[in-house]
Amino acid sequence: MLINNEEHNDLCVGIDLGTTNSVLATVNLKANGDIVSKVVDLPRAVDVYNSAAGKARLNTQKKPLLPSCVYYREEYGYEPLVGDFAKNQYALRPHLVAKSIKSQMGRAAAEGLADEITDKSPAQVSARILQHMLREASKIYRTEIKDAVITVPANFDSVMCQATRDAASLAGIQVTDKDGSERPVLLSEPNAVIYDLINQVQNGEISNHIIDLNSKKNVLVFDLGGGTLDITMHKIKRREDCPDVLKVDEIATNRYTLLGGDDFDRAVADVMFEHYQRQYGAHPEIVRKLQQEKKAIMPQLLNYAEELKLELSERRQAESSYASDDSFGWDDEEDAEEFFVGGNMGGIGYAYDDSFTQEAVEKILQPFMGKNLQFADYKKIDSLQDTKNIIYPILDVLQKSAAKLAGEVKVDAVIVNGGMSKFYMVTDRLREFFGLEPIVALDPDQAVARGAAVYHYYLHKYAKQMQEDMRMVGAAAPALQPLPGKAATSKAAVAAVQQRPAIEWGKNILNDSLYLGMRDGAVQELVAGGTELPYQSDYIKGFQLLPDKAEIAIPIKRRTFGDTYQTIGNGHLKLEHGYKDGAYVAIRVLMGSNKVLSMEMLLSSDADMRCIMEQKTAEIVIGGENTNAPVTRLKFNPPAGTKLNVHNELHGLQTLCERKYTVNGNAQKDIINKLSQRTGSIAAAGNKDEFARPLLEMLCYTNNDELRMRLFTIARKHAGYWTEQQRQSLARECLNQLQGVLQDFPSYGPKINVNIQAIYTLACCGSKEQVAKLEPLADNSRYYAASLYALGKSRVAGSFVQRKLHQDAYCENTRCNLQVTAHALGMALRLEGGRAAGLDVEQAVKDLCFVINNRTVLDVNYSSDIVCCLIALGYACDQRFGGNPVSEASLTMARQTLANLNRHYSVEIVMRLAKAVGVVYKMLDGEILSEDEEEFLLKKLEI
Repeated sequence: MLINNEEHNDLCVGIDLGTTNSVLATVNLKANGDIVSKVVDLPRAVDVYNSAAGKARLNTQKKPLLPSCVYYREEYGYEPLVGDFAKNQYALRPHLVAKSIKSQMGRAAAEGLADEITDKSPAQVSARILQHMLREASKIYRTEIKDAVITVPANFDSVMCQATRDAASLAGIQVTDKDGSERPVLLSEPNAVIYDLINQVQNGEISNHIIDLNSKKNVLVFDLGGGTLDITMHKIKRREDCPDVLKVDEIATNRYTLLGGDDFDRAVADVMFEHYQRQYGAHPEIVRKLQQEKKAIMPQLLNYAEELKLELSERRQAESSYASDDSFGWDDEEDAEEFFVGGNMGGIGYAYDDSFTQEAVEKILQPFMGKNLQFADYKKIDSLQDTKNIIYPILDVLQKSAAKLAGEVKVDAVIVNGGMSKFYMVTDRLREFFGLEPIVALDPDQAVARGAAVYHYYLHKYAKQMQEDMRMVGAAAPALQPLPGKAATSKAAVAAVQQRPAIEWGKNILNDSLYLGMRDGAVQELVAGGTELPYQSDYIKGFQLLPDKAEIAIPIKRRTFGDTYQTIGNGHLKLEHGYKDGAYVAIRVLMGSNKVLSMEMLLSSDADMRCIMEQKTAEIVIGGENTNAPVTRLKFNPPAGTKLNVHNELHGLQTLCERKYTVNGNAQKDIINKLSQRTGSIAAAGNKDEFARPLLEMLCYTNNDELRMRLFTIARKHAGYWTEQQRQSLARECLNQLQGVLQDFPSYGPKINVNIQAIYTLACCGSKEQVAKLEPLADNSRYYAASLYALGKSRVAGSFVQRKLHQDAYCENTRCNLQVTAHALGMALRLEGGRAAGLDVEQAVKDLCFVINNRTVLDVNYSSDIVCCLIALGYACDQRFGGNPVSEASLTMARQTLANLNRHYSVEIVMRLAKAVGVVYKMLDGEILSEDEEEFLLKKLEI
């Protein structure tokens, strides 16, 4: 059969690669058109026997559930053996057995295995399980299997999905087509459950009375397996324009939750270990040995715990089944009170003999039931502390569903799946929580694999539609060809299946947001939770690469609880060379339906990304380490507006300041670059108000001039977001810094720069009375620019500022600095908030027009001087708000000055002045400025 011009056999295979057990299913087509998905009994080793020749031989059996355990046989060069025998060896040789490997997917290395074992990663171990299943199934169907669908939890993140895909590839499954494009190898487990459910409804195996799909339903899938809890909310409805088509939309998925049957077993095993020690309490030396051998004891107790849990659940189910049958003439309640566990403990030498009542087991497992949580608690999920239970992830899904549906969330049906769904405490709690009877999947251990096989069948039949939209099932398609060794499919069967209601799947969604880890714990959201997949972001600007740095780390994180983030993958950007002035970086994120992440990056010499120098693709590596990348701790500086970790940022700033003068040459240059970028990042932080208290405290106790200068620089940008009390504290600190220079004590070296920044900062936080104290400093050439800025911004000493402009205009000062004086006068002339007292507006207009018309006064190579004069002229003549006392003669003079610019300046200079001239004309005419023009004014005056 051809799919996308590639030959495929018609064997439809679905694999549930589970934490505890793995299952493989295939599809058969019945004569009536029913699509029957059936789990295949796979051979595996169950025990060992000695042959007549005295050699150990493996005894094999066929069973539907294959334990997801790999035993590396030391005596055979660590050859892997999968299945029941491997599981039994865990209690005796835990260092040679990989168990519950699914819970480790995405990590760099599998835990607990001997160093001699060559399979190091969870993906490599998982590939052994897949290889066993595919090999045995290939023997049964007499055809090599390279095409299969593997299920993953819906809350698997990008790196976990990538690890599963890698395992599939290692096992021989084709994960890409010949053209290199992705094949739909992965399917979320809840989707598989719904495929199986709908297929069973259509086959008549499940009654429509249990779930009626003729009306819209919000269906929650609760899949509790051995190691993970997977919960999704789906909206299922019939299309209005085509009622025969069931449309299934995924609404929300819980964050990745490591909670499953293993946790239940571990809790019981911990209590068993306490009982085991108490059993030999009269013999302290035995108790000490048990404590020393705990690592070897626990795997055996875990087996006993699992057996106890299963026995208790089976007994409860049996009681439920005959509780309503009055024909039973006997009662076995007394015999059912206790469950005996224990036996010989291999390698320990002391038997374990114990018993538990149903009440005792329920007490141990009660914390996992989340009894204190109610349905309405999804509205306050961020404040909940009790998270290690089966209810909290449900609340997570309800909260996300409510946000997406924009209203109260309603659950019409709950489908329960997974091995743990057979445990009565789980179904009882769900019944109590939702107030409705959960729908337990038929044989929940097998439902996921069956549904995956059905999906694979649809994928074969409707390849084009499902490749375009990974979850789309259409109408007409080529007939399914008979499997090898099977009877040919009848025309009636083909016609019947083509009349079946189709399933149209909406796009996959990302369960939790993905973040880029940046310097000192800062994070930037890359893909928001709930985003429909596949997804391609716009370019995210604002990242920076330090000068001369050719590589940078790219950690990918997810949020766990509170404000904590976990690194789930690592990437790195490596350039052939660094850039002398550094580079601005824009990032674009791409994520496919299988949640595999890739990133594209543009490097530019400017922040607006107009001058692209290079385009790169970042390599995202599964797990915690990228062994192919050079070691680098350098990360991106966060873009403006990022919420930063206050403690980390200020501590890092302090460390750099202390190191600046302890090194020389390139090392010092590197620190200066880092200081500049860190100062800028903190100044542009998105949580400026959170810096107030720690920054003020640091200013109070530090004597490091470099640090004080940087802190004043940051505080100047933050002060507008602080409380009045905090601004006054900052103003007092500024005046404390300036106390010496205000009393004419000389300052030298770095202290001069600290004083300058203190002056600039005082202008942003001080009262007019406090700023007025700076007027004498304007006669000091070192503090001239900063003092005039402060006086102009605070609108005090207006006549003093105007006199300085007049002196510069007519060259009465030995050192002319028109840009500084015009800038200060422009701020003092602003009408909003009231002009500075003592200003002569008519004289200001004359002086400014004289300067602009007299090009010999200005350095025409610096058009910024002229721009400052033009803006000051605009504020002097501003007609936008009324109440400006300027005369009509002054307005006429101003307009003539603007009109005559081309007489005094070159075409190049006039072009540079065009935007400022346009803004000033509007101000003179009383027109409202655009947002861009207002921003231009504020930026030029740094207000």
